[in-house]
Amino acid sequence: MGFDTKTLWITLAISNLVFGALMLVYAGQGGSRGTLRSWASAQVFKGLAIALILVKPAIPHPWGFSGNLLYLAGHALELAAFLAYAGQGRRIRAAGLVFAGLAAAYLAGIAAGAAANVLAVLFSSSLFVLYGLSAMALWSSRRRRSPVQVLLVVSNGLIALTALARIGLAWSSPAWDPQSAALANQAMFLLGYVFSLCDGFSFLLLVKEDADRSLLRMATIDQLTGIPNRAHFLDLAEDRRRLCLRSGQAVSVVMMDVDYFKRVNDEFGHSAGDEVLRRVGCALREHLRDVDVFGRLGGEEFAIVLPGTSLAAAVPVADRLRAILAGLEVETAKGTTRITVSMGIADLGGGRSLELAMSEADGRLYRAKAAGRNKVVAVSETIPDKAGASDRAAL
Repeated sequence: MGFDTKTLWITLAISNLVFGALMLVYAGQGGSRGTLRSWASAQVFKGLAIALILVKPAIPHPWGFSGNLLYLAGHALELAAFLAYAGQGRRIRAAGLVFAGLAAAYLAGIAAGAAANVLAVLFSSSLFVLYGLSAMALWSSRRRRSPVQVLLVVSNGLIALTALARIGLAWSSPAWDPQSAALANQAMFLLGYVFSLCDGFSFLLLVKEDADRSLLRMATIDQLTGIPNRAHFLDLAEDRRRLCLRSGQAVSVVMMDVDYFKRVNDEFGHSAGDEVLRRVGCALREHLRDVDVFGRLGGEEFAIVLPGTSLAAAVPVADRLRAILAGLEVETAKGTTRITVSMGIADLGGGRSLELAMSEADGRLYRAKAAGRNKVVAVSETIPDKAGASDRAAL
């Protein structure tokens, strides 16, 4: 007993049109959503194509095949969207050439008056190639693979295999009719329908996944320097403090401030100041360990937590970072400026609170500035001040 494949394909046409229209509205005209607009346009193409294929018997020959060509064009556009998403935009032109070759072969078959099974072989071969390339593009994506992305790869691969099975079915049956109610033919329609729906929903989930990841990054990462912002740093630092407390490890906190930052902005412009902050963020990423936690607290102030590092051991770490930054030059339109920083270090171990240790390190940071800047201070008192502080070192 068969089933109504026509109803399935009407449903799929409506689904593609609705998916595509909604995502085109969502994507709008934003320059960063070009990939999503391409994918949404592909769904509209495929929805219209399926509608044309369903009414093919009422369309004069050879115009009845316009739906099939539009369907292939929709898949080619979808492939371009997947390539762009995967960071392989340079291959879109090659994909266009592949589509042109497939379309030309199909048109040649129509022009030659090829039998229905031969045209089915040509059409299904085109789908096999396009879906196979889509699966490969998504699998080779430079992005971190997620379960949703794997599902999308699998759905495209399964559609390609379904097309391959249809090629074999049509090739082995010279009298084969694409509109046949034979169980094998209907099974191909059903599988194609299910995998196509899975393909559409998977990409929508992938877009949502990217949006969630982007929102998380905006909430936790400082946009200028690319390192954790204040709130995220405090969360990470507290986690490291508790871990070191449980394991009995030493841990230190470093407060760091860029010297004469206002002067850099005033003399060289705010773009130069931004570049200085970016260079500091880059140095922190490159020269600290993976277990270390660092972040921008705001303005020109940064903080670092060094797990497994005593106060004495933190001093050479901080001084090495200070020397690296002091060796950097920032070229601006108004000349060259150098980066120097002042640092204060405090012990974060022994059950001391993060807030207390940061406050203590901050006090030592200002003593470093008072001592002439471009220095690291890890002692309670270093220079005389208005309160009469002595020069006695705590280390």
